[in-house]
Amino acid sequence: MRKITLALVLALSVCSSVASADALGFFIGGGMWDNEPSGTFGTIGDDVIDVKSDLGFSNQQDAYVWAAFEHFVPIIPNIRIEAASMGSDGVASGLDFDGNTVTGPASVSLDTTDAILYYRILDNWINFDLGLNLRSLDGDFIIATERVSISETIPMVYASAQFDLPLTGFSVGGDINIVNYDGNDYRDIRLRAMYEMGIIGFEAGYKTSTIVLDNVGGISTDLEFSGLMLGAFLHF
Repeated sequence: MRKITLALVLALSVCSSVASADALGFFIGGGMWDNEPSGTFGTIGDDVIDVKSDLGFSNQQDAYVWAAFEHFVPIIPNIRIEAASMGSDGVASGLDFDGNTVTGPASVSLDTTDAILYYRILDNWINFDLGLNLRSLDGDFIIATERVSISETIPMVYASAQFDLPLTGFSVGGDINIVNYDGNDYRDIRLRAMYEMGIIGFEAGYKTSTIVLDNVGGISTDLEFSGLMLGAFLHF
């Protein structure tokens, strides 16, 4: 983990000598994400539990909020803070989990908080950002009376591209947060279209989050949450 973080910091320090935003701006926004879960999880030595066939998980609507501050000072990165939730609930029947055979209500809840430090490499009608995301991941896996909780802080590569359609207020783009180490894989991919009118903006798109854990806090996962998102923001 330390090697990954050091490599990302060194890469960003090189970028910082040639990159900065050309204007001062503050953004704040939020919206809803209709995410559908798929995949598996389980505790070591117990059943591999499929969230659809074993637990009956289905779509859930979760909120996300974010804020960003951009400036024109070289060396100092811009910053974006984002918080999001994902998860679902269902029912288990006779599954082995955390050393016990359990029957009853089941749920998975995963909360992420991102602190993204980034530089704007391109800043015209094509915008490209590159940075480091320090993600805080908190999760609860619950079946009946058994609960396994995890809490991780993960450094991730952040990259974002946006293409503005001149004189229209419309733009399209996407971003990715990604890291892979020691059998663990974290990935967020988001594609979206945006429209700005004055200080008000709207966004709609599709987001996929993948969380693969190899015995982290006693639990292993191969989960994916994906679906449509819709939000609004203010740009000052």
